[in-house]
Amino acid sequence: MDDILSDLNPEQQKAVKIRKGPILILAGAGSGKTKVITYRIAYLIHKGYAKPQDILAITFTNKAADEMRTRIFKLMDNSQSMWVRTFHSTCAKILRDTLFHRKHLQEIIGVTGNFTIYDEYDQTSLIKECLDDLKIDSKNFSPSFVCSCVSRIKQDLQTTDTIDNDLICSIYKYYNKKLKEYNAVDFGDLIMKVVEIFEKDKETLEYYQERFKYLMVDEYQDTNRAQYVLTKLLAEKYRNLCVVGDDDQSIYSWRGAEIRNILDFEIDFPDAVVIKLEQNYRSTKTILKAASAVVKNNAHRKSKVLWCDNEDGEKVEFCAAEDVHTEAAYVARKVVELNLQGVDLSKVAIFYRVNYQSRVFEECFVRFRIPYEVVGSLKFYERSEIKNVLAYLKVINNTRDSVSLKRIINIPSRKIGYVTIEKVSAYSKENMISLYEALLRIDDVKNIDKNTKNRIKHFIQMLKEFTVLRDRLNLYNFALQVIEDSGYLASLGQDKTEKDYFRRKNVEELLISIRDYTTQHPEATIQDYLADVSLRSEIDEWDGSTQRVSLMTLHNAKGLEFDTVFITGLENGLIPHRKSQEDEQQYEEERRLLYVGITRARKKLFITYAKQRDMLRGGFIYTTISPFFREIPYELFATTV
Repeated sequence: MDDILSDLNPEQQKAVKIRKGPILILAGAGSGKTKVITYRIAYLIHKGYAKPQDILAITFTNKAADEMRTRIFKLMDNSQSMWVRTFHSTCAKILRDTLFHRKHLQEIIGVTGNFTIYDEYDQTSLIKECLDDLKIDSKNFSPSFVCSCVSRIKQDLQTTDTIDNDLICSIYKYYNKKLKEYNAVDFGDLIMKVVEIFEKDKETLEYYQERFKYLMVDEYQDTNRAQYVLTKLLAEKYRNLCVVGDDDQSIYSWRGAEIRNILDFEIDFPDAVVIKLEQNYRSTKTILKAASAVVKNNAHRKSKVLWCDNEDGEKVEFCAAEDVHTEAAYVARKVVELNLQGVDLSKVAIFYRVNYQSRVFEECFVRFRIPYEVVGSLKFYERSEIKNVLAYLKVINNTRDSVSLKRIINIPSRKIGYVTIEKVSAYSKENMISLYEALLRIDDVKNIDKNTKNRIKHFIQMLKEFTVLRDRLNLYNFALQVIEDSGYLASLGQDKTEKDYFRRKNVEELLISIRDYTTQHPEATIQDYLADVSLRSEIDEWDGSTQRVSLMTLHNAKGLEFDTVFITGLENGLIPHRKSQEDEQQYEEERRLLYVGITRARKKLFITYAKQRDMLRGGFIYTTISPFFREIPYELFATTV
């Protein structure tokens, strides 16, 4: 093991070798933080300080968890019992296991062990249902706004008496009531309910504190209030908490992240050992100087100076384009030049501040015949045909999931229309039973004709048969049976349009993914698979090996790296965003966002801006270059600025 540690620099070795107590590792961009975490885990086990099952390593994306797991496996082969998971995956497992083994908690928490995890789409559907029931016009009070409010309340661990908006409070209460009815949880619930269990059930908390004697939390600067409390509760007994992060890369306050969690770590743990990883292994000296020159202007940050042994590299190229179309054409021409020079397109990325900026680049790339991928656009698992298949599996797993049940009852068409479903829904509400139970009592529901009732009975019988099959077949064969016997796969092949062809292909691709998942996890249940799918992020689905240029927002670029990076639209009002201009904390976060973008580049950095942008009602508006641009020393540029 000591031979392996020779791969690490002195500060990395110091972080790896600390045996006990709280540790704060301030890991600058490209400083090898994942390597440090994996080596630390292997070192603790190799020295006999911990067993694999004593360790919980938490990351923010499944992609990062998979990478960490792979690296650990290369260092040691007895790591199967170790938990390397995301926050949500960790809590989903704790919640499900606890509710199965300590059934008295089901009433307190409000769900049973076979709960459904609602993703953002399901959550929005339920919010719409709640607004309809409460007679609130969704045109004046958008479901997406309510969703963001609900999520923030749960991230902040707020109670209903601390919500200052009465209307939001009433929607929030009703929404949670419906979740309980449907035996479902949303993403916010996963962490909030585990915190609730830990605070109300000492035995469960002590079990997991004893189970996880060592905690490692990656990207600690991105933790929200709920994640912070969860981490502190788990680490309370042994205090072997190692957090890794970079306050200079804290860019997610809009989704609840609190930079104070990392800035105040030494207040929470006065005996914490602080280690700074300042050697960068990714970028050239020029790129590193540009990034450091920008972020050093933030007042609220931990002092650190990144350095590297890499070459100086090429200077930064800059283009002040006349308009957005000229800007896009400049980028496209440079991409073509790079490709002709032998640069792999998969190692080129275009960054922008907001999603709408991608349109002009997409249109231009089509004209230039440049293959590209928009990262963070419609995800595979958000496609309608995929959601339909997953809804079947969700209902079979949890018949109380009325959101999914409403989705599939007439897919493929069974001539069970909207009016019929509304009548059954009304009956379920009157009798305080689930929609599924109401369908079981379809003969008691008035004003529905006999033929429609028979079609509903046939549908329910099919679901019952699927429930029996679930326990007899492995996950893949079961999913295949459901898709075929429900008639859904056949319905996708009826029309000969290109759209239908791709829908069928997408469903086939889903089946392939389920087959692969079953091969990797032979004992996996529907619950396991659905939980895995529900907790995927946009970046988890991104494949960086394809021969295409990646287009993405600066926020989506976090954690990635490319040989060549274009940061576009560096204008006042975009970077920094106009909404941040009056708030110092938000303004500093915008500066950190640019820092993150710059430090994604390994070899070559381009910066562009458009002198004018089109307006909605015609005409254009003149722009000014971002004030952050002037913070980059002029000698780092290849052209006069």
